[in-house]
Amino acid sequence: MDMRTPNANPNLVVVADTGDDWTAQLCAALAAQGLSIVAAPPETAVWQAFEKGAAALILAPAQELPQVLWLAIVERAGRSAPTTTVVLPQGRNNEATGWLATGFDDVMVRGDEPAMGAARLAARVRAREVRQSLSLTDPLTGLPSQQVFFTRLDPMVRLSSRAAMPLAVAVLDMDGFRAFERKSGRPAVRAVLVEISHHLQRALRRSDTVARLGDDRFGLILHHINGLEARRLLYKIWRTMTLEPATQELVGADMPAPTFTAGVAVFPDDANDGFELYTRAEIALDVARASGHRRVLLYSETSGDSGIDVNGSDLRLHRGGSTRSEPE
Repeated sequence: MDMRTPNANPNLVVVADTGDDWTAQLCAALAAQGLSIVAAPPETAVWQAFEKGAAALILAPAQELPQVLWLAIVERAGRSAPTTTVVLPQGRNNEATGWLATGFDDVMVRGDEPAMGAARLAARVRAREVRQSLSLTDPLTGLPSQQVFFTRLDPMVRLSSRAAMPLAVAVLDMDGFRAFERKSGRPAVRAVLVEISHHLQRALRRSDTVARLGDDRFGLILHHINGLEARRLLYKIWRTMTLEPATQELVGADMPAPTFTAGVAVFPDDANDGFELYTRAEIALDVARASGHRRVLLYSETSGDSGIDVNGSDLRLHRGGSTRSEPE
């Protein structure tokens, strides 16, 4: 038997089929909502929901305790448990609170209007699909999300370890975006962030990862590159970052080209696991921010986790006005 996690089926509902007219009406109402239906024997419904990657599951428990049935669902769930609805017999309405408190998404009582329950479930299934999509892709820029960034980090470190090659993690924080938003408004900020994301994608290799970590913060995973090479790459990105004419018109002619401050940590010199690399890149970013914007600072150039800039190393990317000069 193939026990690998199945592919998700975002339109499929597995229904515990008790063979009565009400369940048949519920299945018809679900089909009218555009959902695909699999009717399964009650004793195998949970397993079939897992096996088929169902987005939703409708159960008709007999004497099972809510906690026991909930555990049977979540222990088989892959990346996320299906939206789960419990159908109770007539006269057991008072049990609904206990099922909901355990973690089930909805409770229906046999005899309720099937179309209403089907509409609620269809709405949950569609919302679930949207949430899962948003968890993987940033809706504004189209970049991988923060979740994808951290999911990729450790596997990329392991690959670099096997190949005995360095890897750099960089965290970029855009300069002056809070003041920019107050002056120009959120639509202008969104337009600039989209352009920045496109610029970062063009500047990196396919094997690298660029993700949006927050409002104006980006994370980079750079393969087969040491700290000095990462610094040169980030300077090149900074130096070539300009706005398209349409965006420049939106934000105003006096808006200078975007700049950023960055912290960089390198495998294996700074850390041997992905999250620690990210943490130390954040430390380098914090030190860079504390001692001046428009900098690229390596973690090795700080005093470590105490967060002090060793030797006053100022990798400032420009020194006032709109002048852009090479890093020192």
